[in-house]
This record gives sequence, C-alpha cells and structure tokens, in this order.
Amino acid sequence: MVSSNIVGYQRINLDAGWNMIGVQFVEVGTGAAKALTDAMLLDASMSGFDEDGNYATVLKVWKNNNYTTYGWSGTSGTTVLEDSSYDNKWLNDQTEIDDTASLAAEDAVWIKAEKAGTVLVAGEVPTNTVVTIPLVVGWNMIANPFPKSVKVSTFGVLSANMEGFDEDGNYATVLKVWKNNNYTTFGWSGTSGTKILEDPSYDNKWLNDQTEIDDEATVDFGHGVWIKAASAGTITFTAE
Repeated sequence: MVSSNIVGYQRINLDAGWNMIGVQFVEVGTGAAKALTDAMLLDASMSGFDEDGNYATVLKVWKNNNYTTYGWSGTSGTTVLEDSSYDNKWLNDQTEIDDTASLAAEDAVWIKAEKAGTVLVAGEVPTNTVVTIPLVVGWNMIANPFPKSVKVSTFGVLSANMEGFDEDGNYATVLKVWKNNNYTTFGWSGTSGTKILEDPSYDNKWLNDQTEIDDEATVDFGHGVWIKAASAGTITFTAE
C-alpha cells in the first residue's frame, strides 16, 4: 500500500484459473462502494473478448445465493466494438456496461484468469475504525474491509449468537481460505474454548480442524474468504 494514510493501492498476482480477490478500498473522496466496471483493473497483457463475445477472463460476484458473471474487455472495445469507451472494463454477458453494479470494501469476488497476470485494486481506506458485516445462513463471500494481511485466527469477530464447536469438534460455522488452488478450512470457536476446552484463550477465534490456533495461516492483503454460517449474524472488523 502506498501514499498517505487515506489513499492506496495493491497489485495482486493472479494465477491462471480461479482467484478469490477482496476489494478492500472505497471510492476516493466519497467513501462509497466502487463501481464494478473498473473496481479491479487487469494488466495490459490480459486479453478481452472475441468477436462472438466470449471473454478470456471472467469475474463472478456472489450475492443472494447466486452468481452474476462479468468479463474483462481489455482492448476489445476498440478492436471489436470500435468504441474505446468500452476498453479495460468489466462488462456484463451482453458486453455492456452495468452502471448499477458496485463492490464495497468488504466484498470479495472470483476472477477466473486466462493466464497468470496481475490485478490492480486502488482507492481510499475505509474511514470507519469498526466495520460490521451481516452474514446470512449459508455461504457468504467477504473480505476484511481494511487493506492488510491478517492471521486467519483473528479474521474478524462473529456476533455472540453464533455458536462455536461441539464436544466432538464439529463447528457450526466454518471459514474457507482459497490458496494455491485449494481450500483450507477453519471453524469458529465462539465460547467453546471456555465451555469445552476449559481454556478461554481459544474463545472467539478461527481454529483449524484439530481445534487448534494456527498462527502461520493468513488471509493475504487483497484476498477474500468464504464463511458458511449456521445462523444469521454478523462479523466485525476493527482497524489497528
């Protein structure tokens, strides 16, 4: 991250295939969610769409238990549509600009890249020092709204109504980190550290599948996670 305490950017490496990317910035000057069309800019080596409207690289937004898919235009606005205003944007499945779509700092998306490259995410750091995000029952795709890497164990705090693990080590709510084309799964402890392990230092943390704290596991700057929640609640992040 560069510049002052307010504005910055991050260039994130993309693998060929699936990448889970977090936004982690808001619109400069307004603090609003960033327009999806140019919220994340691919590098110049990444191709756009062909004459049949097929995208080389796509972006998928998970919302309301459903995906909406967009594609990277690259220079195809100029070379295919003969309209440079469509260059270097995420377009919908009709190769059109969707002015209604936006991404907040706590949002995460999939980018399925045609090949290895980079994506640039830039903007203003959220000015709130505490951000609380609602979680629905089932799958939630989110990012830490503050642009930094964090340990998985302290990736936010769930609301008090969200249960921890039972006596058999089964978690009610799990977190999945995508890295190197694979998931690593963690579970929310809630107050089970005290109630089951008789050790409060394990309370309100994400633990591994052995109900242990993994101090080596991180959610990297610019990346997102899945949270599969057993009940509706919230997750709260605090700026440090």
